[in-house]
Amino acid sequence: MTVSLNTSLLATGLAGAFAVLAVSATLDSSAPSGLLEARNAGARPEVTYATDIAPILARECVGCHRPGGSAPFSLVTYEDASSRAGRIADVTERRAMPPWLPESEPGTFAGERRLTPDEIRLFAQWAEEGVPAGDLSAANDVVAETGWDPGPADLTVQLPTYTVPAQGRDVYRNLVVPIPVTETRWIEYVELLPGSRNVVHHARMMVDTTPSSRELAEAEGGSGFDGMDLSSNATNPSGHFIGWTPGRTRLPPLDGMPWRLDPGTDLVVQLHFRPSGVEEEVTAEVEFYFADEPATRDPAILVISSLMIDIPAGVSDYSVVNSFTLPVGVDVLSVYPHAHYLGKDLRVTALLPGGREVSLIHIPNWDFNWQDDYRLSEPIFLPAGTTILKEYTFDNSAENPHNPSSPPTRVVYGSNSTDEMADLILQVLPRNSADRQRLLEEQAWKHESEDMTYLAHSEFIQGQALVEAGDLDTATRRFQEALQYRADHVGALVGLSRIFAIKGDAPSSMLIARQAVMMSNGQDPSALDVLAGALALLGQADEAVATARDALRLAQRAGDTALADSLEVRIRRYRGSARP
Repeated sequence: MTVSLNTSLLATGLAGAFAVLAVSATLDSSAPSGLLEARNAGARPEVTYATDIAPILARECVGCHRPGGSAPFSLVTYEDASSRAGRIADVTERRAMPPWLPESEPGTFAGERRLTPDEIRLFAQWAEEGVPAGDLSAANDVVAETGWDPGPADLTVQLPTYTVPAQGRDVYRNLVVPIPVTETRWIEYVELLPGSRNVVHHARMMVDTTPSSRELAEAEGGSGFDGMDLSSNATNPSGHFIGWTPGRTRLPPLDGMPWRLDPGTDLVVQLHFRPSGVEEEVTAEVEFYFADEPATRDPAILVISSLMIDIPAGVSDYSVVNSFTLPVGVDVLSVYPHAHYLGKDLRVTALLPGGREVSLIHIPNWDFNWQDDYRLSEPIFLPAGTTILKEYTFDNSAENPHNPSSPPTRVVYGSNSTDEMADLILQVLPRNSADRQRLLEEQAWKHESEDMTYLAHSEFIQGQALVEAGDLDTATRRFQEALQYRADHVGALVGLSRIFAIKGDAPSSMLIARQAVMMSNGQDPSALDVLAGALALLGQADEAVATARDALRLAQRAGDTALADSLEVRIRRYRGSARP
């Protein structure tokens, strides 16, 4: 697709922020050789729009900054660019634009958006010199490349119109329509058109070969259903993660990797809406491009998520760490890290069996508004036994300019933008179908374990709150629910033991406390504390003192001063009841 720089196009005005300047430029292509030679010789030739600025904007910017593009204003004419010259110079100098987050060697990722230092200086000099136009007749012939051009779509599916309210919390709406194909097709490329850049933060495309999504949509009126965490059978197309974010660069499909689309499949598009203050009707579309041949390679999607997120207010360096060890060798094709506003530093490292470390991605200054799926220019092979380590840091302090809460408040895992997430999505290519199946099975087991841990933790937290409120019966049920999810949840066992001790049921308190000590391998001071209390209730004061001392050593080693102080008080009490 191309857009001619025609000076007859009208400027779009000064309203709006400079939001997207997608640039992945090189010095050799940004200026004529004579100009570069003069600059290298110490001269400072005049920078003009026609000679210097238009080629950069045309090549790198107007893919978004054009009529109908995803940016809030156009940059296809001299009038457009000259009226914003100072702003362009400022955001490029600060590297706020182009919106490129990874810190890596140039060429690591496909479709990189970067400016060289010389190109940044060109923008600054042009603004300083009063935005000279140069020969605008020459600029009329400059053509803007908007990336790889897929051509006309083979099939366009329009989604039901959804009305986004003017006010309120974030909305995750899953729109459902049948895909009108009468025979099996192989899909090479998909273009997701969100319908609005004002209220759509990002979008995700899925498919459902069962009626489950359609039934949920019909239950809510026929067009779709709410929720980020799907309760239907909708999934990613096999081995592919398809989405849309502002400024996303078009990339050609990888060879041999189309995905299968059978008749009777429903299209499910999840749109993340953020109310803008004005009610808006949004009609999204999805364009499908068919492949001539079936797939010859079968990629897989690997997701490393973290549900145990609980960021205290004011903390500037909260860490979330998780990992996955590959049971088979794979080629890593793309990397998609995801967090919300509190995300600060996102790092993903591959720890190879021999001890070597390979960086998969590092984003030192995360920006929720510019997330993307980063395809590697060359796949990285990781052998079986490699551990993929995800290390994310979050900033919930008042100094974080992106913090949506002022003053900061406690933030936990959740789907709203004011909640937090710490996801990593990788597209990988196993060596064969057997390896692919094993990889998916290992991932499923890990996700099941993490889900159970999260659900158990949620019940435990509610149980603790109920104990503090004095509702011991309901708290007991919450702790029991936690143990249904994870029988080894030490916190729930400790909570139950304490409740039975409060009720005077020493034998039950003792039994559950011993279970907590066993599950923690004797290394949890709280488990030893409740065991000591149960022993004291049963009149075994000497054993209670010895057990409480063990708990005290562990609490002191862990730096838990509050528990250590309480244990010292209880040890004195147990000693007082010991036999002389």
